[in-house]
Amino acid sequence: MKKQRNILTAIILIMGIITISGKTQAQEIGKTYAFEVNVSGSGEPIILIPGLISSGDVWSELVQELSADYECHVITFAGYAGVDPISEDPYLPRWKTDLIKYIEEQRLENVSLIGHSLGGFMSMWIGTENHPKIKQMVIVDAMPFFALMMNPNAQTGFDESAAQTYMQSFQNLDDEQHRNARMMTARGMVRDSTKYELLTEWAIHSDLKTEAYSAMEMMGMDLREDIAGIQVPMLVLAAFAENATYPQFTKESVKETYKSQYEHAKTVELEIVEEAGHFIMFDQPRETYRLIKEFLSNEF
Repeated sequence: MKKQRNILTAIILIMGIITISGKTQAQEIGKTYAFEVNVSGSGEPIILIPGLISSGDVWSELVQELSADYECHVITFAGYAGVDPISEDPYLPRWKTDLIKYIEEQRLENVSLIGHSLGGFMSMWIGTENHPKIKQMVIVDAMPFFALMMNPNAQTGFDESAAQTYMQSFQNLDDEQHRNARMMTARGMVRDSTKYELLTEWAIHSDLKTEAYSAMEMMGMDLREDIAGIQVPMLVLAAFAENATYPQFTKESVKETYKSQYEHAKTVELEIVEEAGHFIMFDQPRETYRLIKEFLSNEF
């Protein structure tokens, strides 16, 4: 039981709380795929994937910058941030299958994937397929084996008991306690205080089972060896901000952690974004845009 509590606490500290998406084309797409999509801009396509219980709106500022030159396909997964959940788990395999199907059925070419947290994990997982339509990937504060961050002896495989414990920790709260817990989590995820309420609302409007099960599905997967086969370029953005409570947490320690997780990948470019929490795109929007724009414009 103690181990399960530790897993729950670590997930809440590591991953992103997030979103409510648009309802135009998104509603029609949601009938076909296990996510909603909002499309804007023109040019080569970019698929932007948010993190755990996040809305695609987490990418709004970045999309404003990119849509002049790119066609932006912004995803919100079923069950996250007000989007109706799908009826059956597992969730991640369905989302992966549907994202690939979306690329194929929409006849997208030279696709760039941009994913945050769980969305970054999904991007890497798709990348291991070396699908001919994928051109490059940007991974924002995500790792190929998240569970290792909290447990050096982490094992692979879906832990349903941990998922149930995760759900129960919220089911036992009244509405005010639930909101306060989500607000506390938001404060640990982003340094920009104007985003606290937004993240809290997105979390409250997510389906609890989808959240718990999709989180534990990801925690039980280790892609460290698999990403060795990815052939397209990958930009990995890692967050760092000094914390007086944890002096051992340094920019160098972040760099070493990421290098260890990505040591088998052959196409990775790592950038540490300073003065940023987990939601790098909120805390350092201009630097995030600069790094992504430069990467996307490279001729590989």
